[in-house]
Amino acid sequence: MLGLNVVLPTGTLVPTGVRTRKGVVGYDLTRLIVGSEGTLGIITRLILRLIPHPPAVTTLVALFDDISQAMNAVSGLLTSGLVPSAVEFLDRRCLELVGDLLPFEQVHGAGSFLLVEADGHPQTIAQEIQRMGEVCLEHRAREVLMAPDAAKRERMWAVRREVSLRIEHNAAVYIPEDVVVPLEEIAGFTRCIPEIEQRFDLKIYCFGHAGDGNIHLNITACRECRQKRVEEGVQTLLLEVLKRGGTISGEHGIGVAKQPYLALEQDPEMIGLQMAIKKVFDPNLVLNPGKIFPWHHELRRV
Repeated sequence: MLGLNVVLPTGTLVPTGVRTRKGVVGYDLTRLIVGSEGTLGIITRLILRLIPHPPAVTTLVALFDDISQAMNAVSGLLTSGLVPSAVEFLDRRCLELVGDLLPFEQVHGAGSFLLVEADGHPQTIAQEIQRMGEVCLEHRAREVLMAPDAAKRERMWAVRREVSLRIEHNAAVYIPEDVVVPLEEIAGFTRCIPEIEQRFDLKIYCFGHAGDGNIHLNITACRECRQKRVEEGVQTLLLEVLKRGGTISGEHGIGVAKQPYLALEQDPEMIGLQMAIKKVFDPNLVLNPGKIFPWHHELRRV
């Protein structure tokens, strides 16, 4: 993102950013506006830096007995000097939901699934993907399956996109969270999830972008479960993320649903500073009112 045009709540049209490859004059208002969840202005124009599509893409699937092994393999991949263009994962529960859609039988009974991609020159990535498979095997993958043709590759990505829909369809209570932990903490964090499930009577499905530590926690509970108990379980998960140096949202933002947990990660001074910025841009609080910050009650730690 190089720049944009934004209409402020006062009606003023403001250009931000640059058209050049680099530029650091004044504050970085472009990123401030983009990251504001629609609370500071309405974007009417974007100036983007585009990159070409890679000439070739190749994919492998690695199956593991449990998710900790898969996460250790992710760490191995990312510290091996290799540069995968994507590393996605599904846990055992996700596989039980969508395994019937995958284009190979070996997935049945697996405890975790990694989808790894390399892109670039065809000859180069053929060697890279083979080495990535070897790294997975070195980290106790039970099987590595190559999917070089486009049809199988697209089928696997379609299945990956289907996961959250099936979870929501099968759950009486469904709460999606998208936490991020440092790469070295992924395996440890996933190991703590069963204990939290048991303590709060939850069923948690894990999938997401293992290559950057972004874990989509799909928290489900029975219809009879007490709401307060479920919320306590969610907060316990988020506190575990923060204890490990992570953040409570990697992609979804705060909005309304995560507002009660904002003070877990940011202190009152930081939240107050951001609320003051909001008032500079939007003194009458007309743009996405009530979002992100606790405007209507005293700011305090959860």
